[in-house]
Amino acid sequence: MLVAGAAACSHKADDGDAVTRLDVGVVAVIDIAPLYLGIEKGFFSARHLQVTPKPRSGGSLIVAAVVSGSQHIGFSNNTTLLIGASRGLPLRIVAAGNQAAAGDYAAIFVRPDRKIASAKDLAGRTIAVNNLNNVGPLTINAALQASGADITRVKFVEVPFPEMGAALAQGRVDAAWAVEPFASAIKASGGAKVLLRPYPLVAPHFPVASYFTSQSFAASDPDVVDRFRQAMNESLTYAQNHPDEVRRILPTYLSLKPEVAARVVLPEWSTDVGAPLLRRTADLAKEYGYLSTEPDVTRLIGG
Repeated sequence: MLVAGAAACSHKADDGDAVTRLDVGVVAVIDIAPLYLGIEKGFFSARHLQVTPKPRSGGSLIVAAVVSGSQHIGFSNNTTLLIGASRGLPLRIVAAGNQAAAGDYAAIFVRPDRKIASAKDLAGRTIAVNNLNNVGPLTINAALQASGADITRVKFVEVPFPEMGAALAQGRVDAAWAVEPFASAIKASGGAKVLLRPYPLVAPHFPVASYFTSQSFAASDPDVVDRFRQAMNESLTYAQNHPDEVRRILPTYLSLKPEVAARVVLPEWSTDVGAPLLRRTADLAKEYGYLSTEPDVTRLIGG
């Protein structure tokens, strides 16, 4: 099934060079700005790749599409990829996605009237996250442990990012974990304060997400995968060095006003997939019960 579905489509360009068409599954977030910049700047076309982003609502749907062969490459947070690998899904990371930035790129927000002044005060409270048993709860648990909080008394509630501000304001949750641009929206609405920034407490430059393919596609079309990696690495480096261009392109694929794009906290972009921190993420996921078996991280990153 994988071999039949994953073969990339090619056609002859006017100059006689073969152009390979690649559908890339993405979630519409700030983190994928380098992909759109790379397409605009011609980094992919220079390597005879015609890349088309295909937005989906979540990383698990993208994983399913890549494994089935309906899409060639996908973007997903690394926790989802590690969980998939632990379940035997044939995944292969081909390029870094993004790393967590300092500041309010991702933060836990609370209402001042809830008398929550420190991480330890979250014991016995409810925290809104976009997905249970995934990167949000994982990094929050790790950050709370680092802060001396009792994570066994914390309850996570699944709330979509766009609804977190309302859930917090209405008192349906005691705290909310939001990433950009939703973090900026919560700050702009007033009535909430930042309690904790989990990512830096777990590790500096925490690798949040990656671009990946199936083991089958990596084996059958290694040249295509390598050209995508080269173009993606050029795109990541360009985005990191040109934040103004990142902010310019955000409203072209997100429902984001230019004035909001101008003030959001951007993630970091590096070509390093962060193998040691991926292994630590796998250890944390196992500790918190997200994994039933140990994933082969070396195989996942193509080592």
